[in-house]
Amino acid sequence: MVRASLVFVTKNEEAGVLSILPQMDLNPFEEVYAIDGHSKDGTCEILNQYGVRVIKQSTPGLGAATLEARLHCNTEAMVFFHPDGNENYKDLPRFIEYLDLGYDMVIASRMIKGAYNEDDEKVLKFRKWANLGFALIANTLFGSRNCHVTDVVQGFRSISCEAFDCLQLDQTNCTIDYQMVIRALKARLKIAEFPTIEGHRIAGATNFASIPTGIAEVKMLLREIQIGNSFLCQPNPQRVKVM
Repeated sequence: MVRASLVFVTKNEEAGVLSILPQMDLNPFEEVYAIDGHSKDGTCEILNQYGVRVIKQSTPGLGAATLEARLHCNTEAMVFFHPDGNENYKDLPRFIEYLDLGYDMVIASRMIKGAYNEDDEKVLKFRKWANLGFALIANTLFGSRNCHVTDVVQGFRSISCEAFDCLQLDQTNCTIDYQMVIRALKARLKIAEFPTIEGHRIAGATNFASIPTGIAEVKMLLREIQIGNSFLCQPNPQRVKVM
């Protein structure tokens, strides 16, 4: 079995942590820690009460938290979890199942059959359509029939440390999830997706407004088009196990 770390990514998520953490089974993970964006509520105290080591991130931004998570990982893979209510903690064991099969990156997709996206209840599904649009662009420019992704900005994912290091990620803002997908497609990594049910946020508002986030994603995409495959990455060998 792959030795995996569960990484909580938090910033002022006291309500979510207090609601979700008591229900979670942390035993499948070799280590559990949190990268915290200097929460001003009781997030860190609650995490500590449940034995979760809290690391205050040194540089602001979601991407910075993701990069810092790798520096503290002592296992073979990381599973990222945001305890705000949107992500279903019951899906966590599935990441390890796919990692055990040899996949480099596993994404809980809100866009495939059997999944649910919070925009599905709306007539105008702007967030979902934007996500699908970014996915179409990434798959068209960088993917292949056997290497594609449906949910490119979903942060509920796992990745092997070998693959993470291969991708040479450098975005410190909210675009790191999309960059990770783009570079995984470029490198022809072994990617798996499974359907997930997106829940409603427990409290507070998202830290990522739609329009500024979309502009940032476009800028990052244009940069990735320009640099091509010049980052130091080589495709992993075929190593997916047959079920």
